[in-house]
Amino acid sequence: MYRVKNNRCKYLAALLLALVVLMAGCGRTASAPAAEQASEDMTEAAQAADTAAEAAAEEEEKITPENALVGLCFARSETGDNEYLYHALQDELVLHGFTAANIVAKDLTGRDERQQEEIDECLAQGCSLMIVAAVDDGDIPEITDKVASAEAGVVFVNCTPDSEEILRWSEQDLNAVWIGSTYDQQLAIQMNLLYDYSGTDRGLDFNEDGHVGALLIGGGEEARRALEETVRDLGSELQILGETESSDPEEISAYTQEILNTHKKEAELVLCSSESNALAASDGVQLRHRLVGRDILVIGLGTHEDTCTAIINKLMSGSTFVDFYEQAKLTAVAAKDVVEGNQAQKTIADVIFKVTEDNAQEVLDQLWKTRSETAGEESTGGEEAAEPEEDADDGENADTAEEADSEEDTDSGEETDSEE
Repeated sequence: MYRVKNNRCKYLAALLLALVVLMAGCGRTASAPAAEQASEDMTEAAQAADTAAEAAAEEEEKITPENALVGLCFARSETGDNEYLYHALQDELVLHGFTAANIVAKDLTGRDERQQEEIDECLAQGCSLMIVAAVDDGDIPEITDKVASAEAGVVFVNCTPDSEEILRWSEQDLNAVWIGSTYDQQLAIQMNLLYDYSGTDRGLDFNEDGHVGALLIGGGEEARRALEETVRDLGSELQILGETESSDPEEISAYTQEILNTHKKEAELVLCSSESNALAASDGVQLRHRLVGRDILVIGLGTHEDTCTAIINKLMSGSTFVDFYEQAKLTAVAAKDVVEGNQAQKTIADVIFKVTEDNAQEVLDQLWKTRSETAGEESTGGEEAAEPEEDADDGENADTAEEADSEEDTDSGEETDSEE
């Protein structure tokens, strides 16, 4: 890491002491005992100087949360997840001992080239810790190496390094940490939702035929295996009525309707591997006039405003939610540990909650509150005006303006000809 630069008074004092002893012993010819004593004094002085130098060096090298420069380089996100975490994290860092003035918060960007530039700027400024939400997961190895070469540490959030990259961190003793969640962890929360519904009066087997008829939208073999184990554990048998890996909302809605038309009341569960998939499936369920919670369940993954509203209106049964406030706390704790050299873990799991009718309104209020605060802060300025992408837009606008002027000139000429 970059070293804190202090004055070196301890060095000078120790060296001055050694010099005084040296001059005292060598200023005149001494007897053997006196010379021996002078030699011992010189040795002791040299040892004292070394000790003082080591102590001063340790003091200079020590990085603490209070004096550490922390760089924040976040990608923009369509869902707002990075924006929520970006703002919550800055408050949490201060609560965990970091200095607000030492937090170098770069503008969120949607371009990996710009993010690389921001990281370079932070490291050049002397940041001893980087917190990065990568624009592209493929950039994570390069970012890790860049930060390591600057003797700094890095915490990755809201992005996903592959297992080989995480293993490399351990093997090469790189000061890198990932805070996130895997699909398996999200899937476990979805299965927990099914356990909850199995304990209700209606259970999962709505038509009481001894089978749970399910439609899988995304998730592949992992979702199938988890669902089979859960349904078996609940005393029923799983019957897969259909599967699709499509991510197109219209296709998902149409496919859901097709399955419901074909299997009627045998279709009792729709399990989705993303939030957008769940909303599209919910649309298909509504169009077939099925009643969520009474004769079918729709379980999603990920929660934002639309999902909360759908759950409140009984159009979806439940979903998962990574609380960005909890995520901010985890990240701040990890950042403190990295700076202090106490972080041994390379991966830290996000805290994932279930969202149901019981807490959907609370989550919705939290999302709206944070979105309003974030919008208020961003309205004072931001990267939008500085992004090079807009340079291209300006060029296009200029071309359009020129075309418009040309058309006006032509129209003007035509009108003149007509009047003549």
